[in-house]
Amino acid sequence: MLRRQIAATLSYRADRLQPLRVHAFLTRKPSMIISHKYKFIFLRTEKTAGTSLTEALAVMLAPDDMIADMSRPGWAKFSPVHHGGLKRKLPQLFGLHVHATAAQAKAVIGAAKFNSYLKFAVERNPWDRQVSLYFQRKNKRGQGDDANFDRDMKSLLFRSTEYVRLNNWSIYTINNDIVADEIVRYEDLAGGLEKVFAHVGLKAALNMPSLRSGFRDDKDYRKHYSDATRERVARWYKREIDALGFVF
Repeated sequence: MLRRQIAATLSYRADRLQPLRVHAFLTRKPSMIISHKYKFIFLRTEKTAGTSLTEALAVMLAPDDMIADMSRPGWAKFSPVHHGGLKRKLPQLFGLHVHATAAQAKAVIGAAKFNSYLKFAVERNPWDRQVSLYFQRKNKRGQGDDANFDRDMKSLLFRSTEYVRLNNWSIYTINNDIVADEIVRYEDLAGGLEKVFAHVGLKAALNMPSLRSGFRDDKDYRKHYSDATRERVARWYKREIDALGFVF
């Protein structure tokens, strides 16, 4: 049985993806959203309200309008490698990860559809995004009382052992060229999404769930930085800062 399940997974092809029912989409961890009816691809970046937007899109689209491969084959529980990691590395075999890159999406659905569909992503000021990531992870572990962003960002040990550096750039670029047709600014999320939805013909009003912003009471990200940490984040995310015009 295990051998047959592995063989079935290894024979995965993009045209075998099946539309999922909305209720299933909302009750399991979703993967990439690609709407064939509305002809769009949502390139989901990190720390940009992606979960809330995914849930909002799920109820706005008809059940048969979506392709979002969330399958977890039975043999996956025996694998020493997490199934999500397999999706990140081998999307053509295991399905598109929730944060699949544009290059991966193109390889799975084919160049013709990829090039003709509207591709959009949400991006956030990298300095704000970095603070958000830090406090999210600290509070999730119950370490909020010991949070000190500037101290920890200066610590080589902390940077070496914690997830501190996002790679949103690769999600909406191919070979360092931006391929997303629209990059919505997180700071103007509603306005940017309204433009995207008008373009693809989605007429339903967007009802965003909670943006999961409870990890940080204050919104002034600048207060957490020294000159050294500000420059470090600027170096880390120079490409999106230069391309999209972000300023501290």
